[in-house]
This record gives sequence, structure tokens and C-alpha cells, in this order.
Amino acid sequence: MIVSLKDALRRREIYVAGARRWRNPEEDLPADFEDNRDVHYENLRQPLDATVFIATLKEAMRASMAACGQAVARNKSGGTRVKSHRGEPRWHIPDLGKLTVPENLRALHTEVAARWGIIDLLDFLKESDFVTDFTDAFTTVATREATPREVIRKRLLLVLYALGTNVGIKRVADGGRHGETEAALRATRH
Repeated sequence: MIVSLKDALRRREIYVAGARRWRNPEEDLPADFEDNRDVHYENLRQPLDATVFIATLKEAMRASMAACGQAVARNKSGGTRVKSHRGEPRWHIPDLGKLTVPENLRALHTEVAARWGIIDLLDFLKESDFVTDFTDAFTTVATREATPREVIRKRLLLVLYALGTNVGIKRVADGGRHGETEAALRATRH
């Protein structure tokens, strides 16, 4: 359910009322777009003919792919290369190691800790659900719901925690004393 919702938002099949990034795509176009299409295209520096746009885009992609191929061939791609895995070509990207934390992010962490202290995300999710009951908006894709709603609520919060912290469902299932299995959490995520 969560994955389907995320994919539909990205494809702009659905939108969130009042949101900025995920708003109704019809609101993105100027009201006079159809009447002044040529003016708007000129401002965007795009051709009116779709075939010219596609041909230009294809050419730019071919040039980029050729430059990438030359960089890999000359070993100027930062260690990125094409390897064979079970007879299939695969991109191999080297591990960059731990990157330094930017100063602005460090300052942001300090300010958040100074204002609100350390708040566990799972506690935050649970309190938010207690106040708003947002987990009731998640419904099953099946014809009926056999699992009690409180169990589903707990599983949804654990899945959202696993996805939100990038810890992963396996680690959340293995690391907690909540009594939920990895299979149950993955089924809830789906």
C-alpha cells in the first residue's frame, strides 16, 4: 500500500490537496497556457514541435553516453566500470566510504537538539498517530481484513519507522521486542 501510494505520487496520478510539491498538476500550468502556448514555449526555450524536442533530447543523451563510455574506457570515471555478473554486464561503482558531514547539517542537528532534545522517531510516530489516527487511512488491498486493527497499527508504525530511518525492515524486525516477524512487516509494507 505504501509503495503503491509513493509510486502514484511520483507519477502524479494522485495529488495531495494543499501540498506544494505533490499538488494538483493542473495548477502548474498558467491559466492562459493554451492561448499563449508559443510565448510560454519560447520562455522555456523549447520547440513547439514534439519531434524536434525528442530528437534534441536523444542527441544529448547519445552525447552523454558517449562521454561516459570514453571516461570509463580511459579510467577517468572515479573507479566506475562495467563488470560481468553471470554473463550480464553490470555497473560497478566503488564504495566512497564515510563522507564528511557538512557544516550546515551539523548546525541543524545542534539546533534541533537544543530546541527539542533527542526525540525517538518511533515515539514521535506513535504520538502523532495517537492524536491524528493517520494509520486508519491505510487500508488493505484484500477484500477483508482478518488481522486486528491494533496489530496493523503497530506493524504500520514499525514499517514507517524502518523506512523513515533507513534502518530497514529486517533490522527493525530483528532488533525489537515487539513480537513482529520480518515477514509480517514486509506484508504490511506491501
